[in-house]
Amino acid sequence: MITIIAKFSVNADKTEEFKKRAINLLRETRKEKGCLSYKIYQGRQDASKFTFIEEWLNDTAIEQHNEAKHFCEFLAGIKHITSDMNIEQLSTVPTAFC
Repeated sequence: MITIIAKFSVNADKTEEFKKRAINLLRETRKEKGCLSYKIYQGRQDASKFTFIEEWLNDTAIEQHNEAKHFCEFLAGIKHITSDMNIEQLSTVPTAFC
C-alpha cells in the first residue's frame, strides 16, 4: 500500500471553488480501481489550507489516477487559485506488532 499526502494552499477568496472541485475529484477518484481511501481535509486554523490523504494499492493505480480525465481537469482548474502544492508519497513500515 502507498499513502499520498498532498497539501494545497489556496487563495483565501477561492476556498469554496477549490472545495467544489476537490469534492468532484473525490467522488470520481473513489470509483477508481486500486483506490483504497481518498479523503480531503481543510485547515481549522487556516481555512485556505487543504490536505488530501490517499491510500493506493500500488504504483500502477497511482499512474492510472494521474492520467485520469477527472484528475487532469482538477489540476488544470486549480492552477489559478492555488499558491503552493506539496505532494509526498509514503510506504507503510512493516511491523510484527500491528
